[in-house]
Amino acid sequence: MRPAPRGTGAIPKFLFDNAVDDDQSIGVHTVWSDANTVRKELTEHVMDATAIFSISAWRPASDVLFDWGIVFIATFCAFRAGIPTCLIALCIVGNRQRALGNLLHEAAHRNLYRSAQLNDWLAAVFLGPPLTSDLGLYRGIHARHHALLGQQGQDPDLIVPAAGAQCMWWSIYRRQFASVQIWLGSVLGQLGDRRLTWGRRARIGIWWATLVALLVAAKGISFAIFFVSLWFAAKATTFHVITTFREMCDHFGLRPGGIYTFTRDMVVARCWCGLIHPHNNGYHLSHHLMPSVPYYRLPAAQKLLTRLPSYARNAVVCDSYFSGGSAVIRQRSNAMEAN
Repeated sequence: MRPAPRGTGAIPKFLFDNAVDDDQSIGVHTVWSDANTVRKELTEHVMDATAIFSISAWRPASDVLFDWGIVFIATFCAFRAGIPTCLIALCIVGNRQRALGNLLHEAAHRNLYRSAQLNDWLAAVFLGPPLTSDLGLYRGIHARHHALLGQQGQDPDLIVPAAGAQCMWWSIYRRQFASVQIWLGSVLGQLGDRRLTWGRRARIGIWWATLVALLVAAKGISFAIFFVSLWFAAKATTFHVITTFREMCDHFGLRPGGIYTFTRDMVVARCWCGLIHPHNNGYHLSHHLMPSVPYYRLPAAQKLLTRLPSYARNAVVCDSYFSGGSAVIRQRSNAMEAN
């Protein structure tokens, strides 16, 4: 039997550090079981899977630069052209905010760079503070999501229908979208989280004060005010719309009990993927099965997974968001049946 590639199918240990208590070990075991099945099958059915775990030295930095470049270009154009272009700028900036948020997610898994210092520095300078989030707090919360996937009262990302075992997709989306608490989370990030220490709040404040000072020095106070206003207006609108929909795509409508039963892959056209799941975030099942795979290699990882018996037998894969028999919005919620 060939040795498994480093990190193959495994969930990195740091994702579980301080994430679970002893009485939650059953749920963790279920998650590990699916991930370890993939690890075993990769060694048996794939000649060499090491390539999908390799880190590109230039890709994370270039993607961060690209996303911020689009944000500044859209903001500057709207500032010069006036009110008529602000709606377009809101859509563009909100989409790139979602893209930056997905890169923050990758940083939480240390998939930007294997060097913890470089990985966390990039997130601390370009990803966390602008989204009013702290990488350390986000990493801890996200660790619980991976470890306690689908467990009611434990999984921080679990969406449970308020009433009735069967609920249509759009009724739940409207409820999530209209929730004041969820909306405030989109706008304020983790600033409203009591677990965020005052020291870390101060770091976010210093980051924003530094950015405003640089914008004032470069383009004047009017542009600085416009940038901050557009940024948070985009978080309150486009970013909230996309994020709410994206979070439902990941797990909603599936049955808790393991990675395979409660997670789906969105293998859709690149144009739609770029709008709703930028940076390949829609390959969510593939990500949960192999969290050490960097985002730019997830499409290749998903193709590799299709060669495995467990994936071919159990995977939930949607090829559309809105149309067709396997569209994600056609899936009903069975979450209440399993709780």
